[in-house]
Amino acid sequence: MKNKSQSLVLEERILALENKQRIIAGELKTQLDVTCQALRPSRLITNTLKETFTSIKNEPQIKGNLVEMLLSLGGGYLSKRLLVGKSTSTLKALFGYTVQFLTTKLISKKI
Repeated sequence: MKNKSQSLVLEERILALENKQRIIAGELKTQLDVTCQALRPSRLITNTLKETFTSIKNEPQIKGNLVEMLLSLGGGYLSKRLLVGKSTSTLKALFGYTVQFLTTKLISKKI
């Protein structure tokens, strides 16, 4: 008599553990899908850009530095294009890069 009741209890415990294992496996698969979606390169880039733009909006110093940098680089590039244009000559290209560097440096100091 004890063997039958013990075997029934054992079977019930086995079934309960199997059900628990199925539930845990399902939760694990769901979490794996969520993690894979979060680690997709496009999501990582999007989240990084959102955080960056949020921090730029909230920090006026960063905003000022970004504008300063863009103006300096844009001014240097524009001066190079105006003075040299599209040149195939190595000396003209070198002169253009020098002008671009000096103009960028000058603008960044003035701002």
